[in-house]
Amino acid sequence: MKLPLSACAQTGARLALLLVLTLLTWLMLTPSVGESGIPINDKVAHTLAFGLLAMLSHASWPHRDFDWRFWLPLMAYGIAIECIQYFIPHRSFSVADMAADAAGIGLYQLLMPLLLKRLGVGSTS
Repeated sequence: MKLPLSACAQTGARLALLLVLTLLTWLMLTPSVGESGIPINDKVAHTLAFGLLAMLSHASWPHRDFDWRFWLPLMAYGIAIECIQYFIPHRSFSVADMAADAAGIGLYQLLMPLLLKRLGVGSTS
């Protein structure tokens, strides 16, 4: 599925992707000291974060189909974060977090064509 976005929207998506990657990296690599005060399950947070990253990545390169060229760097990022967290106090390596990351990417890939069709947006292939 390709996205019908203008060059201006593509540039905005790239800036947003950079901002979100920076923020998420900081949040995930900051030593945790107990509860974060945010009432959201950690796995739900991972799923939502990686769904957002998938959306922004695809919007940054809308002329490409959403395939392994998006999955590979996003999952590599998630795995790298988990590996680094192993060495950070009060953080840990979690395969379940990586599964939640994959779920977020997968949900984007499944839901975006349905949303585009529902909105009546041109061809999604």
